Amino acid sequence: MKLLRTLIIPAIALGIMMVGAQSSFAQCAMCKAAIEASSDAAAASRGLNLAALVLLIPPVTIFAGLFGVFYHFRNAQEKRERPHTESY
Repeated sequence: MKLLRTLIIPAIALGIMMVGAQSSFAQCAMCKAAIEASSDAAAASRGLNLAALVLLIPPVTIFAGLFGVFYHFRNAQEKRERPHTESY
């Protein structure tokens, strides 16, 4: 069940992002000028949007990794302070 939940939640999030993804007009002024000056503006725009997504991968991966480590060790201090009780 835990593995299924681990796979389904990211798949649903990815699906929502893909449905909501449309061409973006939110480039900076220099990027917009470079696209407007190119002969094939559609291809340049796609390339620029892909580059922005590729540059977004490392920070998101680092954040997710740190969040996972913090979540995994969230009760480590409490477990260390609690004395071990033996049950008979």
